[in-house]
Amino acid sequence: MNLLERRYRNVLRLLPASYRAGREEEMVAAYMEYAGDVPDELSPRPRFGEIASVAGLALRVRLAGATGAPRYFAWGETVRMTALFGLAFHAMLGVTGVIAALMLEPPVDGVPTMAERLADLGNTLAGVLWLVSFAALARGAAPPAKIAGGAAALWSLAERGTQIATWGTALEWDGPFLLLILVPALALLAGFHRDAPPPRRSWWVALGAPVLAGSVPILVNLGIWRSGDPARFQEFMVWTDVPGLLMIAVLAAGLVCLVRRAGAPPLLALAWYALLALLCRLPNLTHVHGEVVEPWLAGQIQCAILAVSGLTLAVTGWRRLPVLDRLRERSG
Repeated sequence: MNLLERRYRNVLRLLPASYRAGREEEMVAAYMEYAGDVPDELSPRPRFGEIASVAGLALRVRLAGATGAPRYFAWGETVRMTALFGLAFHAMLGVTGVIAALMLEPPVDGVPTMAERLADLGNTLAGVLWLVSFAALARGAAPPAKIAGGAAALWSLAERGTQIATWGTALEWDGPFLLLILVPALALLAGFHRDAPPPRRSWWVALGAPVLAGSVPILVNLGIWRSGDPARFQEFMVWTDVPGLLMIAVLAAGLVCLVRRAGAPPLLALAWYALLALLCRLPNLTHVHGEVVEPWLAGQIQCAILAVSGLTLAVTGWRRLPVLDRLRERSG
């Protein structure tokens, strides 16, 4: 075995062992025939395009579609459910942001600068792109969903990075919040490859559900704000900020999945988002009341709820993985 063949075999280790068992020799022979006779003294290496091709194949095999191996199909569905739920949540936040922008009253402490206006406009457009991405994916159009979701994620990450650079430091929950942006976008790109079955949801799910869900928080906040009780508004905000809304979404979706005895993929995806919501909320277990730092009961209650629900979803989902495998083998 010469040096180039050894390096080709190392690249092929990206593929699962079960896949390599029946195809490795054929693939190595094809690569070596194409490369020709190259002496070891030249230190030959596989081409970048070949490495990228093997990496893409490995991703499609490990996150398989309906025709793949049962356990890889299960993990592929988990990644795809992670993308779908994450896009749905960002679409809901986008609708909330658009409604807030339309209802926002002119500032009383000065005219906003051009940079602030552009940032607000960019955030509103990013919210619309999240909604477009989820609607396209829910209707089975994965390529447009990737374009819109990727653009929205890039803007959101750039906007968050600009805030960190401006303030000179990152907030405690910036890491989990960045993951909340990155994970759905990466899951969308990785999970919905050419062999993956795209979801087929109705227009009500694709547009009506996120619009309705995104309208409720802003209208409830508006009603409480107009009641004229600032203390009550501050107490209620813990349930309508990003971690609070994510907790409510995870609980609602998790309850539906458990009642309907859903398979492992949606449960494991929801367990991941429960963990993210918990990480976002953990830095806020205390708050300042006057000049005294006091425990924040609402934040502690949310952390307890998220810990219990996340563990329940993860354990139940993990236990249902073998059941999913047996059902998939039987249907094949």
